[in-house]
Amino acid sequence: MPDQTIYQQPRRAGRAGETVVTSTCGHNCGGRCVVNAHVVDDRIVKISTDPARWQPELPPLHACGRGVGQIERVYHPDRLKYPMRRVGPRNSGQFERISWDEALGHVAAELLRIRQTHGNAAILDCSRSGNTSMLHGFGVPKRFFYKFGGCTELWSNMSAEAEIFAVRMTFGAKADYKSAGREPTDYVNSKLIVMWGWSPADGTFGTGTQQYLKEAKKKGVRIVCVDPRRTRTSAALAEEHIFIKPSTDAAALIAMAHVIVSEGLHDQAYCDRHVLGFDEAHLPDGAPAGASYKSYLLGESDGVPKTPEWAAALCGVPAETIRRLAIEFATTKPAALQCGYAPGRTAFGEQFHRAAYALTAITGNVGIVGGNSGVSNGATGRAGIKSLPPGTNPINAKVSTPLLADLLARGKSGGYPADIKAIYSAGGDLFNQCPNANKMAASLDGVELIVVQDHFMTPTARHADIVLPATTFWERNDVHTPWAGAGHYAIFMKQAIQPMYECRNDMDIFADLAARVGINDYAEKTEMEWLRELTRDSVDDFDTFAKKGVARFAAPKDEVAFAAQIRDPESNRFTTPSGKIEIYSLALAANPNPYGLGHIPPIPTWIEPVKPEARFPLMLCSPKSRARTHSIHDNQPLLARIDPDDVWMNTADANQRGIANGEMVRVVNDRGSTVLPVKVTSRIAPGVVSIKEGAWVTPGSDGADTNGCANVLAEDRSAPCGATTYNTNLVEVERAV
Repeated sequence: MPDQTIYQQPRRAGRAGETVVTSTCGHNCGGRCVVNAHVVDDRIVKISTDPARWQPELPPLHACGRGVGQIERVYHPDRLKYPMRRVGPRNSGQFERISWDEALGHVAAELLRIRQTHGNAAILDCSRSGNTSMLHGFGVPKRFFYKFGGCTELWSNMSAEAEIFAVRMTFGAKADYKSAGREPTDYVNSKLIVMWGWSPADGTFGTGTQQYLKEAKKKGVRIVCVDPRRTRTSAALAEEHIFIKPSTDAAALIAMAHVIVSEGLHDQAYCDRHVLGFDEAHLPDGAPAGASYKSYLLGESDGVPKTPEWAAALCGVPAETIRRLAIEFATTKPAALQCGYAPGRTAFGEQFHRAAYALTAITGNVGIVGGNSGVSNGATGRAGIKSLPPGTNPINAKVSTPLLADLLARGKSGGYPADIKAIYSAGGDLFNQCPNANKMAASLDGVELIVVQDHFMTPTARHADIVLPATTFWERNDVHTPWAGAGHYAIFMKQAIQPMYECRNDMDIFADLAARVGINDYAEKTEMEWLRELTRDSVDDFDTFAKKGVARFAAPKDEVAFAAQIRDPESNRFTTPSGKIEIYSLALAANPNPYGLGHIPPIPTWIEPVKPEARFPLMLCSPKSRARTHSIHDNQPLLARIDPDDVWMNTADANQRGIANGEMVRVVNDRGSTVLPVKVTSRIAPGVVSIKEGAWVTPGSDGADTNGCANVLAEDRSAPCGATTYNTNLVEVERAV
């Protein structure tokens, strides 16, 4: 990486009459790659990517199929072209064309009426991550609603709330989950990498991450994968794959810690110096006797030693495998644990991440070269580039995101801030992406206004009263930074074409709406003025940046997070209450139910996530699709060929049910059902099935989904930390009649 900022032009010159413009996908994808639009007569005729060859010192920013597939998306025949008003029942698809003036006038009048009649808490901001760039992103709708007097908002991160919470409890209130791991350039310094529920080849955990893992493998780093599925990453890189049941990962990690402690393989000196609550001698004042992690592991506090045999019965991993992996992890120096988000999207997902961080701490792998904290993200953030400042919500009306369906169904009677009367969704598709989609669709009778601004008639838009057509990132200027701290650069998203049809930028829509409701200070700057402002602390030559397209920043001093705290703990304390890595969390000891969603013990603890049910004996998990970014791209048939939708099912489970590979099957539970083809394979654990998340819910004549939407099966349940529980659901699979 460079020692100072350099500017790159990651594109070749266009042909005669062709202009080439650099941008990046603005969606909530794990990468941040170069996509170049080749423009002729204000039309994109081709998309290319960074032409440079791979080099780890200055890696190219190669796009995946979704990036190249943007041309299919921007010119899709179903693009929303003009504002529309619903004229039929919700979800009927019956709309009529109206003018912008009529649409925004109606929305403004209704928002003012609902605020006056029901209060601001009756307005729900359902906007989300369809665009995550610095300007036209999360802050745009929030800025409006905060200036409007506030709204009910969904506060928890649907992907990673369990990790966000666990990072703060373990490493400190100021520790950011996206900069609490290590740089991919450090992978080659490990002797062992354990990838736990983490597959960069499927979920794109940072542009170039898979290449850096390949570099590590070439250098002799041993890679082991623990996952319910043998993923593309595992198949390509792992020397060993360990199958595990979803929602049971914490038990396996706790059992590994038991082996390490009971055999004296932990790093006692490291724990003495850097860790709170590992053993009785290092409990905080006031903690009860027997409250240490060591006492819990050995069964001294509850009479149940957390042995590999104990865990094997829970997670389906043989006891001898747990024991062997534990010893290898403890005796191989340095060893790195890379944990994905999926095991935390479970009923007690915070326990998985906290158990992972405890394992890395007791083995002395946090903050050292070649080691890791257990976090999969990088060691730095956005290099000082800021997002549009939204302000502060004037009212305290927050609901954990996975409870959206229940919020709509019960409102005040369920203990929520209000009965929701208005829903506004800009760049979101939560009626598809939140759990229990059928319950959400059935709970809208009391809602008086639903507004959706998007690019397509998504499942959420089909329920709207007013639909507003927004521009894509090709039709505006913006700036974006790499997700997950994997790299040190920014991409200028230069506008390639004029806004299509009657589409308008999200900021312009809200500025117009703001003026109609009496907000006079929404749009203080022009688009380019905002971009200069948001990048000024990092980009020293904005004009060159905008012209060339990519700014490469200097790499951090330390490739591994918390290196300074481990190197000099007196001068660089963790931001926990104790200043140490807290296996025993003082914050949780003081407030064990911080969100009113359930009790969280001060040490990592196994808690049974779901009771087995004879009617629904299979565990469902919902991994990412390489053909979608969440629900974005689901309406693109060409792109869908990259990763067709199906339900993975173990060969033994399929044989037991008389199901053959490729057959159409119905996946069902008490919340709903969906139909899709089955992939019978040994690449998924017995007792487990998987459906890739993001398919658009499409009800048939009987109301049942026909398109493989996993969220008609998911329970609207929150983990105590606020995390989604997509991977704690029981189903049955049967042949479709």
